[in-house]
Amino acid sequence: MKKAILLLLTLVISFSVTAQEESSWWIFGDGAGVEFNPNPQNRSSDPAVLTSGYDTDEGVASISDEMGNLLFFTDGSTVWNRNGVAMPNGTGLDGNFSSTQSAIVIKAPETAGVYFVATVGAGNTSPLSYSRIEMALNGGLGDVVPGVKNVTLLAACAEKVAATIQTGTNNAYIMTFGRSNATSVSTGSGDNNALFAWEVRGIAGPNVSFVLPAPIAQSANGGLPYFSTPLAATNGDRGMLRVSPDGTKLAIGTQNLTNQGLFLYDFNPGNGQFSGAGLQLDNGPVYGVEFSASSQYLYHDLSDNYSPTTGSNKRLVQYDLCDQANIVASRNEFANVPESRGTLQLGRDGEIYVARFDQTFLGRIENSETATPTYNTTAVDISPGVGKQGLPVFVQSSFASSFTVNDQCQGDATEFILACLPQVAASNWDFGDGNTRMVTGPGIVTNTYATAGTFTVTVNVTNVSGDVRDFTQDITIYENGIVDPVDVTLLDYCDDDNSGDEIVDLSQFTSDVLGTQDAATFNISYYANSVDADAGQNPLPLNYNATLGSNTIWVRIENNTSPINDGCSAIGSFVLTVSSVPTVSNIPDYEICDDASQDGIEDFDLASFLPTIATQAGDPVDVDYTIHESQADADMNMGAIDTTVPYTNTTSPQVLYVRLQNINDIDCFGTAPFNLVVLGAPTLGTVANIEVCDDAPLDGSSDFTLSDQDATVANGSAGTVTYHSTQADADSGAAALPNVYTVSGSETIYARFVNDAGCAGTTSFDITVQAAPAIGNAPDLTNICDATVDLNQNLFELSVQDAAVLNGLNPADYTISYYTTDSDAQNATNELPLSYTVPFQSGVTTDLLFARLENNTTGCFNTSQFTIIFERCEIVFPEGFSPNNDGINDTFSIPGLAEQYNNFNLQIFNRNGSVVYETSASNYEEFAGIPNKGALAGDGLLPVGTYFYVIQYNDQDEEDTASWVYINY
Repeated sequence: MKKAILLLLTLVISFSVTAQEESSWWIFGDGAGVEFNPNPQNRSSDPAVLTSGYDTDEGVASISDEMGNLLFFTDGSTVWNRNGVAMPNGTGLDGNFSSTQSAIVIKAPETAGVYFVATVGAGNTSPLSYSRIEMALNGGLGDVVPGVKNVTLLAACAEKVAATIQTGTNNAYIMTFGRSNATSVSTGSGDNNALFAWEVRGIAGPNVSFVLPAPIAQSANGGLPYFSTPLAATNGDRGMLRVSPDGTKLAIGTQNLTNQGLFLYDFNPGNGQFSGAGLQLDNGPVYGVEFSASSQYLYHDLSDNYSPTTGSNKRLVQYDLCDQANIVASRNEFANVPESRGTLQLGRDGEIYVARFDQTFLGRIENSETATPTYNTTAVDISPGVGKQGLPVFVQSSFASSFTVNDQCQGDATEFILACLPQVAASNWDFGDGNTRMVTGPGIVTNTYATAGTFTVTVNVTNVSGDVRDFTQDITIYENGIVDPVDVTLLDYCDDDNSGDEIVDLSQFTSDVLGTQDAATFNISYYANSVDADAGQNPLPLNYNATLGSNTIWVRIENNTSPINDGCSAIGSFVLTVSSVPTVSNIPDYEICDDASQDGIEDFDLASFLPTIATQAGDPVDVDYTIHESQADADMNMGAIDTTVPYTNTTSPQVLYVRLQNINDIDCFGTAPFNLVVLGAPTLGTVANIEVCDDAPLDGSSDFTLSDQDATVANGSAGTVTYHSTQADADSGAAALPNVYTVSGSETIYARFVNDAGCAGTTSFDITVQAAPAIGNAPDLTNICDATVDLNQNLFELSVQDAAVLNGLNPADYTISYYTTDSDAQNATNELPLSYTVPFQSGVTTDLLFARLENNTTGCFNTSQFTIIFERCEIVFPEGFSPNNDGINDTFSIPGLAEQYNNFNLQIFNRNGSVVYETSASNYEEFAGIPNKGALAGDGLLPVGTYFYVIQYNDQDEEDTASWVYINY
């Protein structure tokens, strides 16, 4: 088996694919019709289908011309023309509507407009016959040629017929399965056990075509007119006979009686020879059989019933024919559905379709060129037609594809996948557009076509076995549509009934989207979002309800001639805007300030006021604004004011009217009034002239906070005050002075006030800096020690400093006062008495006092400071005392000692030098003649006499004192 196949591959050195338009129309079942262009479109309501009364249970055939136009169709017994009318001589053919493959149509080689219809009847005893149809007859509607009708090729055969094109020619082969002992005149007997082939030949010179009456002699069977198939021998008649699109394989399906199943043989489309020992792929009830377009995959069904009775089911099976040794092992049962038997048929789109009994949908095996096919039971709606068991059969080579093609859209990367890709060692491609490519190994090849059209693709393939083959195949590249921009003037609408939406006819945009593209080629649809547009799902109704605001509409342009799996399309979007009726209310007054004339007449820049109106209106889109002097003019859109030049009011206020016009709808407008107002200059308050005293340092200048005058200038109005050094600056608002402004001498300040309306006025006032008196620096002042002084106090007579402070000024014009701090002096607080006393503070020698000299007329003042010096008053030591409690000199009292020394120590000695009394600053008690030291401590008064004492001051500035005191009672 393997050697035979390999030998066959070496014989097939060239392969070319013809156009598939002849298979465009399918008419089948009960009033069902489909047209491929190239995608399947339901044509069950076409007059040719409706008026024919066509209703066939199983076998059927149809044919179209090179442009895809329907020519005729048949159930094997009657031939109907393209109008659905039976041809005059087109009834009584030898086929049968209950035959699995009742008929097949072969285009006559070399003779235009001529077709041969090969028919088989029902059962095992009906003949294989052919009839000749010439389209020139019957006024161009075609008819069966008298005398060439029901010409018998084999007197009896099973319900099977197939055809393919002879390699390198336009000739064809007709094949059937029957009894090996049957002939054109004898039905033979026994089981169906042989394959037969007849040549359909044409001669180019005289342009004649005919069917050779004798079967092709089979060299593998000793030159007999049949090829023996003992492995497939059966008395069953039902099931399909299929030749692969490349012509190299033949599959026999048997659905009933003995030895049912599926059997695979080889065929040479170059010479009509069958070969191979046969390979049984399945032993179940096989009815429908089909190859994929590349001939790599073989499909069949397994189904017992022919009607959708309870318990009916159909299983679908796939085989990969690339690896000859493992075909059976590649078996893939991929579907099991509750439906009855039906034939399988390749379509122009490369997918395999499945007949479904009494159903209004065609099934489809999708992804048929992959190892993972799927079955779609509702692929094509054929209602009101109804499917039966059969689909039209065609010359299989018209579907042949040496490679499959993915994405046949202009500008996309088109993929080319060779059949039996794992067996490919190298391939050399010519894509037909000037691009070529050499590829090593079994890779998928891509090419991007810049233009649409039909391209002849040629590939030289070297397999791993060393087999070299050339393939030529025409492919069509379809236009990827372009979404042209729509007319922007059509995108804006007015909700003039204030309903909140507007009905928009989307079809008005179709011509713009198409542009110069062919409307017959492209379908236009509209969507609410990009996801739906990209998938082509949930299209919007053409009478679209657009809501207020922006409505993004997505548009899809789709090439309706491109294969269904490619979907050559593009998407784009545009925005529909629905505006509410433009309205505006409560437009603020247009106010400007009167000039110096104060006559209430000014020039208004109306153009600059339009944005204010637009903002008040909510900034509606697509609105034009005009201004009119009357309501009537605004309503009628008459007498619009020229806003490019200033407009002079006649009164103040003056009413004008604005018209808001939607530019897309003349009836969509609104109007509103507003006032022109000329504002007078603000009335400013009178600011009194200001005099301030020179402050430190005394340089003739002073800081002045100008904003202190704001309230007076504004005079109760809201606005902004600025200050300037000249009238010109105040008028223009230029060179505003800082708020804290330094004034020297006398200066005029100009105030500018701008109210909230923007109107300005000016006023002025003077600021004068008064000189501070030239105060003198008083000398240091020492405290007084005399009989009037309490030694616990330091006394200063401050008036002695007056002359120095006056510094020669007239005392009648000035007031002098003294203070302990500069702050008090500046603020004239806490003034000191002229006899200033300070509690004695031991260890404190100096302090500062501050003098304030104030001009009695201007109130301006100056301050200075001087030092006061604290000196200890001289201590007078008594030479005796009499502690007799008479209240006179009862103690040894030393005035000023404790007050002026805070760390002294006093010791008193008797004449023997012994300490009899001791005290100190921390516990000072005056000596009253009672000892507190020695043996007599606390024991009564000391005796009369002279006692010595020592005072230690413990002060580095004071020497200790040693002296005596006399005690007498």
